[in-house]
Amino acid sequence: MFIKYALPVLAAAQVAFADCGSGNTIKIENQSDADGYANCKTLKGDVQISGTYNGDLQLSGVQQITGSLSCDGAANMTGFTASSLNSIGDSFKLSGLTTLTTLSFGSLNKVGMIEFAALPQLQSLDFTKGITQAGSVSITNTGLTSLNGISLDTVGGFDVTENRFLKTVNVNNLKNATSLINFAGNMDSLEIEFANLGTGQNMTFRNVSSVSLPSLEKLKGQLGFWGNKFTSFSAPNLTETSDLIFNDNSKLANISMPVLKTVNGGFQIARNDKVGSIDFPKLETVTGAIDFSGEFNEAHLDSLKLVRGDFNMQSTGNISCSPFQKMASGHDVIKGKYVCEEAKKNPTTRDGKSGSSTSTGSASATSTGAASAMDISSMPAMGLAAVFGALVQYAL
Repeated sequence: MFIKYALPVLAAAQVAFADCGSGNTIKIENQSDADGYANCKTLKGDVQISGTYNGDLQLSGVQQITGSLSCDGAANMTGFTASSLNSIGDSFKLSGLTTLTTLSFGSLNKVGMIEFAALPQLQSLDFTKGITQAGSVSITNTGLTSLNGISLDTVGGFDVTENRFLKTVNVNNLKNATSLINFAGNMDSLEIEFANLGTGQNMTFRNVSSVSLPSLEKLKGQLGFWGNKFTSFSAPNLTETSDLIFNDNSKLANISMPVLKTVNGGFQIARNDKVGSIDFPKLETVTGAIDFSGEFNEAHLDSLKLVRGDFNMQSTGNISCSPFQKMASGHDVIKGKYVCEEAKKNPTTRDGKSGSSTSTGSASATSTGAASAMDISSMPAMGLAAVFGALVQYAL
């Protein structure tokens, strides 16, 4: 008799378990499909929202998704709410939701990775609790004005591009990044603050009006700035980085890195015409090349002990080359090719390109040690990351 009644109960339990997923993809095409999972605290597997979804979607009751949550191409989805969801095991991916205006995930704090793309009407993130854990973050072509709700402690990659209305980025809790942090093509007045970021891998910034890195101490990879609008940059605690690049920042007048000691790669400052003085008082070692060109009147590298690559310094200003000439004598400090020219009408970078906005350079330099983005043999002198970084910028 027990078996007679127990078997139907067991079968019903198995159906209920199957309804919450069994590791396969769970597909949601309408609100009724979503309502069918309201009694599931955990959905096992990936959750895929149909590209034909229309209107608002509410995913109620669900607290965890073990796989990914995605929606691609649902141009008529206007809102997406999951108030109880606190974790997504894999990626949270939304793409091509061109009329989405509301994204409300008030309990969400843990995600495998975030990938948001082509969400032009989405102006804010309603992530009340705040996402504190994510392997990586990629946000491209959205209407977001801030990244409030993303409160990471540690992240892999952090890629934020082509968000034309993005005004501020303040990730106060972030202390470490293990892959590329990249900002490009956002609002020109974008202000970026990583108040507690102490260590990282690669960081590149383009078209921003402010970058604050007060706690940054070490970067394993490149730190690069192209075409930005800020007037000054300070990294008061940075002691070590790989390739270091300041290129074509038209308003930049002051660079302050008072304790920078080591550049494990190339160091370039070019086409920053408002920079009047270059001074890195603690810099001792550059394992690649030094390549400074522009309109500056002073250059001080008083602690320099080793430059393994070439040394190129050219300026329209009346800099003094004599201290660097002594460093180059007998290859004592500067091991590569040495060039230093003051009061030069058309200063150039070591690859022959113009070093200031008023100068004209040749892009076809053939001198020994000249850098080229496509010249593999030059990578040890300037640093592989610099070449990679240059290629990334062209790709954006």
